[in-house]
Amino acid sequence: MNKLIFVQLQKNDEEDYRQLKNLMIPYNRELDIHENRETAEDFILKITASMLNMLGPYDRHLELCYDGDHLVGFLYGKVDHEGHKGFIKPGFGYIMEFYVKPEFRRKGYGKAMFERLEGLFVSHGAKRMYLTSDPVTGRPFWEAMGFECTKEKSPENRLLIFEKDVRSLII
Repeated sequence: MNKLIFVQLQKNDEEDYRQLKNLMIPYNRELDIHENRETAEDFILKITASMLNMLGPYDRHLELCYDGDHLVGFLYGKVDHEGHKGFIKPGFGYIMEFYVKPEFRRKGYGKAMFERLEGLFVSHGAKRMYLTSDPVTGRPFWEAMGFECTKEKSPENRLLIFEKDVRSLII
């Protein structure tokens, strides 16, 4: 693994949309297999566009991760604030989406990407973070990163919520 490069995606950027789309389709297909469902590709593309369109606040991060010229995956997280829509935990960092391409797994990339996001949460003052997780590939990874199951389920996706304290890291 070389020095990783993180690129913040931008609203209305066609190249950013194309790169994210090329990750979102296999990411969602993998989740579909684990949940025994099939998500329509047009819905995945709609989600992808909405992720980019919601960018703007300084504490919302949607970044691609590269190892040299190789696209490794993406991370998507924000710090919850009063007034945000949906299920929120004000002051917590929320890992909304996180994907490492299969060929880069179990090589330290996921941990490095997580540490990047954790460092961003620290820079925004978050003391704790949370996520919901795919039970097949996600849960073992997140537990290895120190997340603990709260036994609470998200009202949005009905998956278990995992939490952990944010460590002070340098980004």
